[in-house]
Amino acid sequence: MVDKPIQKAIESGTDAIEQTSKVLCPWLPDPHTCENCGAYCDAEVEYIQSQAMYMDIWKCPNEECGERYYRNRE
Repeated sequence: MVDKPIQKAIESGTDAIEQTSKVLCPWLPDPHTCENCGAYCDAEVEYIQSQAMYMDIWKCPNEECGERYYRNRE
């Protein structure tokens, strides 16, 4: 069992690492989370047949899910 002061130090250290990592690469977009399974999506460029062109998309890495979302769309 972890003592409370040690647990608080671990949690604050984790928060500090998350904040520092966001500052290191501020130009990178946060990855989209899949609406079906909650996984972080991969940024890819794929040919979209309905659009008849290559487009920037977010693609879910889970093979069971495989959802795609358009990037650069609000």
